[in-house]
Amino acid sequence: MSRTGKGTSDMDSLESLQMNGKQSRTIRLSVSPQADFRQVIHTLEAIVLPPVRVNEEHVRFAVLELLNNSIRAHREKGEQRDISIDLTISDGRLVVTIRDFGGGFDTGKLPYALEDDPSRLDLHSREFEEYQRRNGFKRFGMGIYVAKKTFDDFRLVFLDDRDRPMSWRPGETAGTLITLSVSTRPAPDAPQGNEGSSEAASGN
Repeated sequence: MSRTGKGTSDMDSLESLQMNGKQSRTIRLSVSPQADFRQVIHTLEAIVLPPVRVNEEHVRFAVLELLNNSIRAHREKGEQRDISIDLTISDGRLVVTIRDFGGGFDTGKLPYALEDDPSRLDLHSREFEEYQRRNGFKRFGMGIYVAKKTFDDFRLVFLDDRDRPMSWRPGETAGTLITLSVSTRPAPDAPQGNEGSSEAASGN
C-alpha cells in the first residue's frame, strides 16, 4: 500500500489532513487487491482528519466498507491494478473518492434502491436477509448504505476503460468511481472573530 501527498507544516489544521507528521490538503493511497486488510486499516487510522460534522469513526468505517467491496471485486475478477483512494480538503469539505477496476455491479441486486433514504431502511427486512442468504452471507449490502448514511453527499459512477461514465454492463464496465463528501466544522475552541475560518468551515 503506497501513499502520496504534498507535505507542509504551516497549514491550518481545519483545512488539512495529517499523516506521519506531515500536513497536506490531499492524500492519495494506492491499495493492492492482495493487500493485508489489517494494514489497510492501520494506514487509514494513521490519517488525522480535520473535525467533520459526523462521527469520525463512522467516516473511517464507511470508507473501509466500500474499500472492502472494491478489493473483493478485484479478487473475483482477477484484476491486479491498484485501487486508488483520494482524501481531499476543499472549500470546507472532506472529499473522499474511491476508484476501482472491479467491473462494477448490478445495482438492481442490492437490497434497496440507490436513491432510497438510508435513514428509512430496515436492516432486518426480508430484502436484506434474502440478499445476504443469496450471497452466502459473504455480502451484507452494508457498504453503500453506511456511506450514504454517514456522508452529506454520495455519488457512484460506472466507468469504461477510458474513465468515461457509462451505464453498468457486465463484461464492458471497467469499474466504479465513488465520491463522498461531508462538511468540516470549526473546532469547539476556535476563535469567534476569525470570519474567514468560520465561513470556510460553515459548509452546506
